[in-house]
Amino acid sequence: MNKLILKNLGLLIVRLMAIMALYQISRLFYYFYNIDYFTSVNLISYINNIFIGSLKFDASAIIYTNLLLILLSLFPSNYRTKDVYKKILKFIFILCNFIGLIVNIFDTLYYPFSKNRVTMSSIKEFSNEKNPLSFVLEIALDYWFVIPIGIVLILVLNYIFKSTLIHESKSRHNLKSVLLASSVGLLFFTFSIFVCRGSFVYKNRPITISNAGKYANSPNEIALIINTPFSLIRTINKKDLKRKEYFNEDEILNIYNTNYYPNNSDFSKKNIVVIILESMATEYYGAYNENYSYTPFLDSLINVSYSSYNSFSNGRKSIDVMPSVFASIPNTTLHFALSKYCTNNMEGIGTLLMKEGYSTSFFHGAPNGSMGFQSMASLCGLKEYFGMDDYDNDDDFDGLWGIWDDKFFNYFADKINTIQEPFLTGIFSCSSHHPFKIPKEFNNKFIEGKHPMHKCVQYTDYSLKLFFNKIKKTEWFKNTLFVITADHTNVSFNEKYHTSLGIFRVPIIFYDPSSPLLAKKSREIIQHIDIMPSILSYINYPNSFKSFGSNIFDKSKNNFAINYNNNFQLVMDNRNIIYSELNDEITNIYDLEKDPLFTKNIVSFSNIDSLKIYKQKIKAFIQTYNNSMINNSLQYGN
Repeated sequence: MNKLILKNLGLLIVRLMAIMALYQISRLFYYFYNIDYFTSVNLISYINNIFIGSLKFDASAIIYTNLLLILLSLFPSNYRTKDVYKKILKFIFILCNFIGLIVNIFDTLYYPFSKNRVTMSSIKEFSNEKNPLSFVLEIALDYWFVIPIGIVLILVLNYIFKSTLIHESKSRHNLKSVLLASSVGLLFFTFSIFVCRGSFVYKNRPITISNAGKYANSPNEIALIINTPFSLIRTINKKDLKRKEYFNEDEILNIYNTNYYPNNSDFSKKNIVVIILESMATEYYGAYNENYSYTPFLDSLINVSYSSYNSFSNGRKSIDVMPSVFASIPNTTLHFALSKYCTNNMEGIGTLLMKEGYSTSFFHGAPNGSMGFQSMASLCGLKEYFGMDDYDNDDDFDGLWGIWDDKFFNYFADKINTIQEPFLTGIFSCSSHHPFKIPKEFNNKFIEGKHPMHKCVQYTDYSLKLFFNKIKKTEWFKNTLFVITADHTNVSFNEKYHTSLGIFRVPIIFYDPSSPLLAKKSREIIQHIDIMPSILSYINYPNSFKSFGSNIFDKSKNNFAINYNNNFQLVMDNRNIIYSELNDEITNIYDLEKDPLFTKNIVSFSNIDSLKIYKQKIKAFIQTYNNSMINNSLQYGN
């Protein structure tokens, strides 16, 4: 009986592996049918990137579509020997996998029109057809060869099932065999859940479409790496953006233009280092607040840098900061990194600077793949990735999130010294986070503060001090622009950071050790999506590009910030303007200087012309953002 249980499990695995092979065959069909769209793919990149990368996405989709089969195959029951039970298993196996494979085939034919894998929004779009039957028949006539392919698939699936069928006599289940079968089934089912998630590290988010970016040399290759069942499953209940037509093309360019053009100055090719500090909100800095500080080093750096008290994140989650900072793509009603639009063709700052000879890289002390940062870094053109897996010293692991900040910043400094100039590199810190622990050797070094987070902030600030003390002696230091920000805010004790805007206040610091004239502490408006265009402007990038943000060094522009927190809110003219898209009205306006706690709504006292300008700006942003995503036009010239 024990051997029979293990044999049954083994044959189930063989069935699933056979489906994995069929998914790879369908991928080859997808590739060769659409080969003109994948000109960058060759044999080596197909094996190293497409094939290797596709395995976890295929495994995830196959487990999802075969969950019922897995449960019924492993469930200890005397019915398993009955012919009816076997026929039910056969029907489920053939039906579920036929659907999974045939949608891959149909999607192959649809790719020239969509340039992406089909998502649930595509299904919703076709569900609006008045006569869906005639629509399906028309497709069947145009692509008649899918019918014989479908017949062959059914025959192959039938053969796989029959070849892996146990011809067992009537089961003699006793308590011991039931417990063994149940244990084996539970273990395999648990294993299957982790396969669905795409990771055996519990801290990692379940894989989504954007995770394929880790293996893609260009965004369009993501369609080759994932599969259609996975794309459909991962976009169930995902919000889709709606096309907007508030303004015609000429009108919208006068209100909100995302195109940037080069000036005639010499391209400086400065090195760029972008530092993202986990949860290090503006509230913790003495440079922006009176009577307290948890960031003595950063305060000293701010005194010789360009920064503003009115600087904001464009999202509230860590996953929002990468596209915002490195591709100037903000979070709105959806998280770009988790949406189907992350497969759009885009040009992050890494992609743009690589074309000009820059080396690009990104560092994060958590296990590789954590939070999808490795994938998003790749999509933004940050070619090399260094994480906890590369650090290779588990003694410096904090026990939960990743490598302690002081250790990983030291590693970062050593690695930068090996990178060829000019370079663009970035790092995302790890330690200033729940459960608010720091290395034991620093326990007595910092003040307690009002919350355990405050000691973590001091520790990360000190880690950054050690990093700068080490790199300031290098040859490349003075030819480098440093940009320092935080991904989002965290625990707060100051009332002015509890407002709808205060929860987005993070520092954005530009530091150039070779340019003391850059130093300025202002009240001008800056947001995460301004970082990319501002860097490119500062180094006189010689080509045109597209950006949702502004160049903060262009004093001719009236800078603004925009974010979404149940409603859109615009920061402009020293005011916070809240707009209800549902009701198409500005509902609240607050004066940032006179009313920092947002106690007095002055919308009824506002000038009608000003209200019109604010509404136009917000609606122009929404239209540009939505339509750019829907049209896959995130690159300059599209």
